[in-house]
Amino acid sequence: MWNRLSIIGQSLAAMVSHDKVPPNTPPEYIDEMKSINFLRSKKFFIVFTSILMLLGFYCVSVFILFLTAPVPTITAPFVTIFVETIKVFAIVISAYLGLQAAIDFRYNSESNTSLKGELSYAKEEVQQTIIDIYAQKYKDDPSYAPLKWVEEQPHE
Repeated sequence: MWNRLSIIGQSLAAMVSHDKVPPNTPPEYIDEMKSINFLRSKKFFIVFTSILMLLGFYCVSVFILFLTAPVPTITAPFVTIFVETIKVFAIVISAYLGLQAAIDFRYNSESNTSLKGELSYAKEEVQQTIIDIYAQKYKDDPSYAPLKWVEEQPHE
């Protein structure tokens, strides 16, 4: 039994950390499993944090049950409130996960929370032929700036 719990613990540690592989992973999948970060998945993150919140809620409720043990008339309503709260919490989490899965399936998207950015810039290059055409066209027109002055201006 302890061996199975140890394997479960190692698998959980591999899921929430980077560069760790669950036990009994076939050798051909080790590199691929090391590169996967499961906490990037929105669904995994929601399930993981939900389990942590349920665990915390459970511990607090057991503590409150020990505090209300001398007064049994308070204990019964508290148990009912606790059970109904857990039901509502489970319904909200399952509805969110189902909706997220349906959206991912419908739009063929990933549900990763990684920050991706793309740096792009536009470099304007003026073709010399266009400059020559306009220089010839407007060379005698005093309303336009001289070509030498235009070429001397700094480009951003």
